Amino acid sequence: MSPPRKVDSKEVGLVIGMILGQYFLDTEDLHYGYWPPDLPVSGANMAQAQANYSNFLISHIPAGTKTILDVGCGTGHLARKLLGLGYRVDCVSPSPLLTERARQKLGDACRIFECTYEEVETEKPYDLVLFSESWQYVKMEPSFQKTQTLLPEGGHLLICDFFKTDAKGKSALGGGHRLSKFYRLISSYPFAAVQDLDITPETAPNLALVDEVLTRAGIPIRDLIFYFLNQNYPRLSKLVQWQFQNKIDKLNFKYFSGQRNAENFAKFKSYRLLLYRKS
Repeated sequence: MSPPRKVDSKEVGLVIGMILGQYFLDTEDLHYGYWPPDLPVSGANMAQAQANYSNFLISHIPAGTKTILDVGCGTGHLARKLLGLGYRVDCVSPSPLLTERARQKLGDACRIFECTYEEVETEKPYDLVLFSESWQYVKMEPSFQKTQTLLPEGGHLLICDFFKTDAKGKSALGGGHRLSKFYRLISSYPFAAVQDLDITPETAPNLALVDEVLTRAGIPIRDLIFYFLNQNYPRLSKLVQWQFQNKIDKLNFKYFSGQRNAENFAKFKSYRLLLYRKS
């Protein structure tokens, strides 16, 4: 009997994001959103920013595309939009929690590969392999190799995601592959660059909302929890803080130091739309 599957904290975070987005922001999209200069940055406009992102991404699907593999489909929201536009779509979803929601939304309209991208097994070719904020979760070299097998000559790889820059300093913002490494690796595979668009200015404002939530709600809740523990369970509180002080310090820096903001995102991350053609 195989051991129980461990649940990744990122998977749980995505599901929490889905729940919060659905019930508080009227959206099930799980991406950053696209904020043009004329759209005020506020929670009330999050659903519009999410729709802008999907529309922006779809507008860069190459002409002639008929079949799409949506890698890391999340709740299936984007896949459903693509199906509505007449594309034939299959999905990859390694998260059982998100796959369940995607199946509810997509039904039998597409096949969902319940595995990592590298583990996908199919003889079916696709005109387009799409990564919408899911490239950050895959291993790059195996993914380039897998994409080669799934795309015919002339097929396209479309990535819309953030990458790490080479900026100096310590960042409270995790995630993403290093952009310079991505360029170096992909140059050794048969993919020719078609588009490389920097949309960091349009996605960074999302961090302003995150910073506001953490400042106005996160810090007071953190302080209240520690106050409760210190007042009611002082010995336990001291033990917890002594035993996990390093982790607490890391969490404070990551979430409560004021470093998770739009300015630092623009410094340490580069959000790009990358379109490559298999040659």
